Amino acid sequence: MLIDTHCHLTYPGLVEQADTVIDRAVAAGVSRLITIGTDAADHIQVRKQLQDSPAVFGALGIHPHHAHEVAPDFIAAMRAHFAQQPKLLAVGECGLDYHHAEGSHEVQHHVFELQLSLAAKLNLPVILHVRDAHDDALAVVRRYRPTAFVVHCFTGSTAEVESWLALGAYIGFTGIVTYKNATDVANACKSVPIDRLLVETDAPYLSPVPKRSIKINEPSFVVHTAEYIAKLRGVTLKSVAESTTANAVRLFGNALIAAGAAK
Repeated sequence: MLIDTHCHLTYPGLVEQADTVIDRAVAAGVSRLITIGTDAADHIQVRKQLQDSPAVFGALGIHPHHAHEVAPDFIAAMRAHFAQQPKLLAVGECGLDYHHAEGSHEVQHHVFELQLSLAAKLNLPVILHVRDAHDDALAVVRRYRPTAFVVHCFTGSTAEVESWLALGAYIGFTGIVTYKNATDVANACKSVPIDRLLVETDAPYLSPVPKRSIKINEPSFVVHTAEYIAKLRGVTLKSVAESTTANAVRLFGNALIAAGAAK
């Protein structure tokens, strides 16, 4: 089986057809999905999705695009969500994004660091969002040293991926790795040890080849990303599926595939 370790089932394009999208994923062999909440309102929608869908698990974070919007008590609100819903497996996505910064870098850093502290207190892994902020994000993670984390939607170089791997990171690859102009990402993917590799869609964004013309990406399409990675690395799809599933369970916990977790 495959696990889509990062999607957004509560976002426009997917939320309107969430049940059908989940059914298509399971039929394609993607039997677990982790949907990510990115702001306070989205957190509530993610929790509802977890209640409605046995195959779906979740994570909650404040995306750096929303860092400037947080309420003073946002960490307390997040703690309450985690205490009430055991299917929430990670803090994130959180991090730094200097590409489309909606607030100051200082605010992004502050909100990011508070979430790293929360993850440490809850003993949960962290899902990182890093864009055009590699050095600064790396410095923050070196300082806080989360026990387990993934750099989601990796788009950097081989040298950058080596810096993250040195800190014990898992590395998540989306459909971007299948794009003709993403040579650096493909080379980075080839360099990641198989026991540190994850596959994800970031749906509804970043549809992989050969589904790139379909503007609404969905979790079932993670199969195409896994197939491409298998060819890139010269191994079988079965090998990639088995390894990435084992890695996801190691990172996010056995609850992800516990008996009876999904119908």
